[in-house]
Amino acid sequence: MKVTIKNLLALALVTSFSGNALSKAEDLQSSLTGPYLGQKAPGLTPEVFAPDIVSTKGWEYGVVFSPRLDEMYFVREVIKDTKPYQEFVVFVQHDDKWQERVISKRVGTPTLSPDNKTMFFGRSFKTRTASGWSEMQRLGTEFEDFRIMRVTASLNGTIAFDVAEKEGVLRYSKLENGKRVAPKPFPKHINTGLWNAHPFIAPDESYVIWDGQRGSDDRNSDLFISFKEPDGSWGEAIKFSENINTEVSEFAAQVSPDGKYLFFNRSLGDRNVDTFWVDAKVIEQLKPTHIKQYHAKSAPRGTAAQAVGSFRDIPALKNAFFDTAPSSSDSSLAARQLAVAEDKTKAIIQLAKEIGAVKHGNYDSLLIAHNNALVFESYQQRGRYNLAHPQASATKGYTSLLVGRAVQLGYLSMADLDKPIISFLNEIDKSELVKGAEKITLHKALTMQGGLTIDEERWQELEKSPDQLQGQKLVQALLENSAPITDETQVYKYGNYNPMLVMTVIDSVTPKGAKHFIKTEVLDKLNIANYHWSTHTSGLPQAGWKISLTSRDMVKLGLIVANQGKWQGAPFVSADYLAKATSAFANPPEDFIPEEYRYGYFWYTTPVQVKGKTYVANLAWGGGGQRVIVVAELGLVIAITGHDRDDKIMAQITDTVIPAFAD
Repeated sequence: MKVTIKNLLALALVTSFSGNALSKAEDLQSSLTGPYLGQKAPGLTPEVFAPDIVSTKGWEYGVVFSPRLDEMYFVREVIKDTKPYQEFVVFVQHDDKWQERVISKRVGTPTLSPDNKTMFFGRSFKTRTASGWSEMQRLGTEFEDFRIMRVTASLNGTIAFDVAEKEGVLRYSKLENGKRVAPKPFPKHINTGLWNAHPFIAPDESYVIWDGQRGSDDRNSDLFISFKEPDGSWGEAIKFSENINTEVSEFAAQVSPDGKYLFFNRSLGDRNVDTFWVDAKVIEQLKPTHIKQYHAKSAPRGTAAQAVGSFRDIPALKNAFFDTAPSSSDSSLAARQLAVAEDKTKAIIQLAKEIGAVKHGNYDSLLIAHNNALVFESYQQRGRYNLAHPQASATKGYTSLLVGRAVQLGYLSMADLDKPIISFLNEIDKSELVKGAEKITLHKALTMQGGLTIDEERWQELEKSPDQLQGQKLVQALLENSAPITDETQVYKYGNYNPMLVMTVIDSVTPKGAKHFIKTEVLDKLNIANYHWSTHTSGLPQAGWKISLTSRDMVKLGLIVANQGKWQGAPFVSADYLAKATSAFANPPEDFIPEEYRYGYFWYTTPVQVKGKTYVANLAWGGGGQRVIVVAELGLVIAITGHDRDDKIMAQITDTVIPAFAD
């Protein structure tokens, strides 16, 4: 159906694909509103998707929705100058209405990663940036010899891909410590027959779907699925039912980011390929009984749509999940069975159940590591094993570890902690700064004693023009608009721009800046790939809040503290720095902070009494209940996530969890 458009999309994500993007666009029918182009959802029998809009009498291929379900990409063939021409098309939902645009000629088979950060085109890919999409990049030298047609990815960064060959072999490549490992073939029972192609790996890696030709009738391709076994291997190849596979070819399947629908292509002859969709319950119907039983006992997992959507929209679990013998496929995080007295184990399990029943507030996960191994894992409410959880102000504690990492690598020294912030910033015009600006040292900023006094209304005006706050201009603006810095103003004041002062220094002293440093020297080294780290108005990474991590990755950060700065036996964060970070430099006066808490470098410290003995607990703490709790003397790390306004879970931790490991 041909229609015209009056208002071209002024969206950077579309226009940044290529300078020669076609300007042709078309007005869509007013009926194209609501989810999935306003189409009526299918049942267990496949139906044509968006007839006369996406699926026409011609050739269309590879419908893929963005994780937020507000973009839909595909490739179609049109006649241009009397010749077939393949074009790359996007539908974008704007104010609930869907609008279409032709991006460019076909540049490959587009797919989106479930974290919404990457679009793959075979051996090439683009990444999302603040202004749209990056220039085209390559997967790496290990992939150049493969004629890749389609790539799909999991939340942990594993990719599955095919090759355009008759004896096609499907392969996968994991992301470990920030680097993509050499691709390996899927097992033989998946790579059987001819033309195995178009793999789709589930966001949680629980299954892989592909198409191929095998069996007595190998003239047309059919859809197959393999479920991951409890031991991590890939199960048998299971053919989709005759309801899906017909006498013609079905291929290029993909599950929608919300996990509700299976999309695939069907060849109808005479160069007519349509997109079909069906309720994803057809996948559950194929799941072997032992896999269903295993999944019923496994940690709850979220969908790709939930991974990028609003945390508030994640539905609450009906029952608490807990595991006293967790397993780990992550080489950087060991796991073993909880080994404490039976009554202590029962008490911890009971606590997890009570948290699930909302008896102690709204909390989403409770994980425990002991002696460098994960020994207990539970999820409640909105908690999911594979979803990164908002960290709120626990982020400050992680920012402190960034400083310690910079000290360990020699970008900062311990002596630098007592130097003025402005001494690290070569773009600052010191002649314009308020009196006493040099009194703000790294030590003062890390202990929330920077001493800035900023008029709130004035700062709100400055934030309306973010160009004047980029990079070191942020500190310039702060130190031009503050009242004089004096001994009287340099007292503990929570927040007060101190975390961003510290991040600006990190950005200044590390090669390629803070964003690159955080990824390559911290998160990649810890094998943390499933995360979100927001950007501050200054263009720098956030330092005080607005990041998300999985609960297991919170445990990893706690293990660094528990091991005096070591990670897997090797120095990672300066031990000297960490000793200061977990010291008691300040007595926070805020009402929301318990009276016995003291403050170090963005980390809290508090005594814990167990049977007459006092242990020291260090905490990275954020609003709503985010905590990484470390009791180094016990080799204990506890990670908690939540969304509780009152946030009183520490009473249960000190009464039940810590004592279980103190005997």
